[in-house]
Amino acid sequence: MSWAIIADSSCNLRDYTPQAPDTLYAYAPLKINVGGTEFADDANLDVAELNRLVAEEKSASSSACPSAGEWAELFRSAENVIAITISANLSGSYEAASMARDLVQEEGGHRIHLVNSRAAGGKLEMLVILLDRYLTVHPEATFAEACAYIDGIEQCSTVLFSLSSYENLTKSGRMPKMAGILANKLNIRVLGTASEEGTIKIVAPTRGQKKMVAKVVQSMEADGYKGGLVCMDHVDNEAGCQEIAAAITAKWPEAEVMVMPCGGLCSYYAEAKGIIIGYDWK
Repeated sequence: MSWAIIADSSCNLRDYTPQAPDTLYAYAPLKINVGGTEFADDANLDVAELNRLVAEEKSASSSACPSAGEWAELFRSAENVIAITISANLSGSYEAASMARDLVQEEGGHRIHLVNSRAAGGKLEMLVILLDRYLTVHPEATFAEACAYIDGIEQCSTVLFSLSSYENLTKSGRMPKMAGILANKLNIRVLGTASEEGTIKIVAPTRGQKKMVAKVVQSMEADGYKGGLVCMDHVDNEAGCQEIAAAITAKWPEAEVMVMPCGGLCSYYAEAKGIIIGYDWK
């Protein structure tokens, strides 16, 4: 029985190879439009160049979800498919994947389950990796059991955004415009999380890296995190991630922290020095 773990490119895993038997991983690229030019968020994208172009472009840039056809092609790759998308309130990716699921299931031979991550970045990576580990430990798991497992993890997990630039978020309506303007002018770094409405909900405004690191740990503890996998993405800020990782493992020695660079879509929203942190407390 073959398995496929599919995500869209708001998940920053690019060369991930599952450990579970008869299991593949693939992702559907989102697109970023800058000055009339469309960039696919795939392994060939020069993220640094994209960020430069976005910063220089005076008009508002935009993003677009994978098409139903792109999702459908990936869904045909295995008998059992679990697909994880960026928050349905942030993008049409979940809706396109739903259309593809219905189409491919009508063809027969495939079982497809969709997971609305209600987030982006680190939370999706955490979900992909934990699902792979579940299938590795439970190679005889039924499709229903695997779906129940990943749905349970999604319900008990979250994402934090540590941001210092907010232009693209405010332009796209993902963050209140006045809050972004004030934070930029006052040089405030914002710790936020994803709201149910698809916007950034501010957890704490801070000044200074040490205070931000402390706020991250406090927020994780308040959520009930007690150790486990943490996935952190960054936009040219590995040093900041390592500082947060050190604080997490000092507080919870059993924690496992993975750090990786943002792809195009997450870089577009997190902007310069942004960090995205995904974790669960189950």
